[in-house]
Amino acid sequence: KCGTKLIPYNMDGRAFVHAVNQDPNIKKVHHFIMNLPASAPEFLNAFAGYQFESSSSAAADDKDNNNEAPWIHVYCFGPKDYEQARIESIQRCEAALGCPLEPESQDDNKKESAILLHVVRDVSPRKNMVCVSFRLPEAAKSLPRISL
Repeated sequence: KCGTKLIPYNMDGRAFVHAVNQDPNIKKVHHFIMNLPASAPEFLNAFAGYQFESSSSAAADDKDNNNEAPWIHVYCFGPKDYEQARIESIQRCEAALGCPLEPESQDDNKKESAILLHVVRDVSPRKNMVCVSFRLPEAAKSLPRISL
């Protein structure tokens, strides 16, 4: 069903993010899935300087815009309490990325939150694996790129 729309890669995470953003043959990346729960947030600095269309200009274009902000899905560990896990996970992602994740949408036409968190599974008596999902914030574009 996915056909050529799903392309797996096996390379260093930071190098992959840089390569994807600079490769003119890659038309669009919709999602980045970072599934190393012990260390995934620390890889978010790879998105510093990542270039994409602003949400206002992407919305103005057609639905096939090839350069809008991708969704980032970061798996990490958090406490059992959902609200505490949300706070800690988002803070960890913001610290690693180097800018705030955008807050929930104020637009009544967009009912979804800009930052989503769901519990993936129970991993121990005191912690869960969670997934934080968000669109890459506009502020990430102006951050200095890390050197590899």
